[in-house]
Amino acid sequence: MRKIVLYRISSKGYPKVKVDQLSKFDCLDNLKKIFHEWEFICVADNCDAALLQRLRADYSFDEFHETQLGNPGSFWRLYEIALAQVNDDDVVYFIEDDYLHLVDAPEALLEGLTYFDYVTAYDHPDKYQSFSKVVNPYAKRNQYSETTQVVRGEMGIWRISNSTTMTFALTGKTLKEDADIWALTGTQKGDYDFEIFTTITRQPILWRKRYLKFILLKMKHFFKPKRYLGVCCPGKSLHLEMAYISQSDIARFELPIPSFI
Repeated sequence: MRKIVLYRISSKGYPKVKVDQLSKFDCLDNLKKIFHEWEFICVADNCDAALLQRLRADYSFDEFHETQLGNPGSFWRLYEIALAQVNDDDVVYFIEDDYLHLVDAPEALLEGLTYFDYVTAYDHPDKYQSFSKVVNPYAKRNQYSETTQVVRGEMGIWRISNSTTMTFALTGKTLKEDADIWALTGTQKGDYDFEIFTTITRQPILWRKRYLKFILLKMKHFFKPKRYLGVCCPGKSLHLEMAYISQSDIARFELPIPSFI
């Protein structure tokens, strides 16, 4: 079984307030250290000369590709690269350039894939009603969180979720079987990870303008097997967007930032 990190990095990105004290290289150093036994395939998308120079000088990758495709396009490029070479029992981990991981994240991902089709080590706070900002639309309908089921594993508690970011793990078998739906990322300009995940996890249709245009997508893939997305609780990875970081995250991931006022 091969274990492959499918890593994307870019000089560009959507405007988000990140943790200033940590750079893309801090995240990459953490990733390389934690996943040191895994192969690394890198897509450097829309990277400036300085970023490319440092990536080539300071880091080793099993494969390195330069692209100018944008966020969804570069994801699909990585998907195609993996699709051309993985076997059914291989494990691939799509990862963006602004995440930190705890030391047991790789083992957690592998355990999660014994239960679920897709796995994320990031427990996104918008799936809980206690979150003070924009809550996931499926979580809004319930008192505490999205509707879920729970598995007790050796690495911790797992629950199912309706969606996650573009950072997740799956097997080569699932990668091949679901390529037709993820191919949407190769033709669209925007990010539709929420729409894709809620299609493959068979979530009820949301009767809102943004989501209604994806009814045909849901109908097209209606007869595909329902997939289950597993989330480790608490999370073994952290997205460094300040809006989603809690005080407990600061302590667990030893972030070099003060506690919130």
